[in-house]
Amino acid sequence: MNSNSNTSQPTRPLVNGKQIAEIKREKFRRKAQKKLETEQKIEEKKKWLQKYSDFSIFLDLNDVKTLKSLYGKYDMAHDDGDTKRRKRQRIDCGDASSDEESRRRLDLIRPYMDLKNSSGSAKQNRYFIAEGTESVRMLIEQSAQKNTPDRCEDLHPIKIHSIITKPSSFFEKPTLLRKNLEMSFSSYFCDNEDSENKTKEATENLNNSRNISPMQVIVASEDALTEIVGYNVARGAMACGSVTNYSEDWLHNYIGKKEKQDSGIRILALDKIDDTANLGSIIRSSAAFGIHAIVLSDDCCDVFYRRCVRVSMGHALSLPSVRVLNLASTIRNLRDKYGIVSYSAVIDKDADMILEKTLKGGISKNWLCVLGNEGNGISTPVVSACNHKIRIDMTQNVDSLSVGVAAGILLHGIREREE
Repeated sequence: MNSNSNTSQPTRPLVNGKQIAEIKREKFRRKAQKKLETEQKIEEKKKWLQKYSDFSIFLDLNDVKTLKSLYGKYDMAHDDGDTKRRKRQRIDCGDASSDEESRRRLDLIRPYMDLKNSSGSAKQNRYFIAEGTESVRMLIEQSAQKNTPDRCEDLHPIKIHSIITKPSSFFEKPTLLRKNLEMSFSSYFCDNEDSENKTKEATENLNNSRNISPMQVIVASEDALTEIVGYNVARGAMACGSVTNYSEDWLHNYIGKKEKQDSGIRILALDKIDDTANLGSIIRSSAAFGIHAIVLSDDCCDVFYRRCVRVSMGHALSLPSVRVLNLASTIRNLRDKYGIVSYSAVIDKDADMILEKTLKGGISKNWLCVLGNEGNGISTPVVSACNHKIRIDMTQNVDSLSVGVAAGILLHGIREREE
């Protein structure tokens, strides 16, 4: 007997031609629908850019390459008189309107060009570059604010010149920076499509309400953005704005007003912090724990370095920082004039205060905390100018923390122990 005769053969399922045809039709409908939605989105982007062409432009890779080829033609900053005259003659021989638009576009992208090889410092040009969609979002919102309960009238407003962004970051969720721009500058984006039905007076009022235009918006394709900055921009957006300057005179005026309000004064002083990532981390913690101002020794690095701004999540631009020539002298002046009690953060065993053993109310309502760099700590003159030396209690096997981590622990702990 054949053993295979009892083995059942697998039966192939019957093919349902109608069902397969319906599945194919559904796939085709979905594909067509997706294509239509993509085309509609592209059309909506074009309409938005066209409607607000007074402050927005779109650049693709070819546009950027053309503009960069003109860079030497228009850049006259380092030319002598004869070279400038020859360049102006060549420029004047071309189409005036086209040439003017090219120069305008080149001026817009110039701050973002070749960032990979730039130092990242804002000292020379006095403008900053902020990276990342969250930093740009915060800057858009803050640049539209005037005075709010959380923003003292003495703080300088943030001036944003431009933002440069990928189309997806600006027009699409979850970032959708366009929405933040329209909400922050709502008076500018008032819908005037039905203005024909409005009275002349109402139309004039509408036009007057639109006189505060937002910053310039550069929407660039991903490859165009890479060509401009010199590297792949994973964060999706950047912003360029003016550096704000706070003097020591401003600091005294600001503290004097805070003293009259009797609401407490919190100041962080930094002595020779020379790492931009550490500085950015410290500033972010300072913003989180309610620091009113940061005082920098003259040998600290620039808070407007691109890396510092990025690590601080943009708070380096909104939290006032004052650079002083003599930090020890400034601390003594603040103590003598306003009664501000100063605490130098040290790792010394002879510190007269240990943070964890300080009871609530053991910290003055008006205080200043000093942090030094990780290699050398706080300089001796600055330590001597402070009222107290305070340290974080740690296990025997650990003698120090990174300055960024120490800043977060100290600022939180000191604030929790205020009078």
